[in-house]
Amino acid sequence: MPRRFRTADITVRVPFGSTDPVRIALLHAAGVPLNSSGDAAWGFLHERRPCKFGDDSIWRWFDTGSASPLPAMQQADGAPAPAQQAWR
Repeated sequence: MPRRFRTADITVRVPFGSTDPVRIALLHAAGVPLNSSGDAAWGFLHERRPCKFGDDSIWRWFDTGSASPLPAMQQADGAPAPAQQAWR
């Protein structure tokens, strides 16, 4: 089966050393829907951390169209996938 990839709807480079208010302002200015705590209001927000000290981090936001999780996180019948159990 061929692999399918989805490109991010919004990509933001956040400079190294940015504080949380600066990061939130940059993401908000780029159009990422954020709630009052700075998390994505809907969709999926992913941070790619820098490989070495001093590099910028990359934030990617994927629009799911609603508050539901990404289709890969759902079962075949459309129900959300069950949470995985922690290893003991």
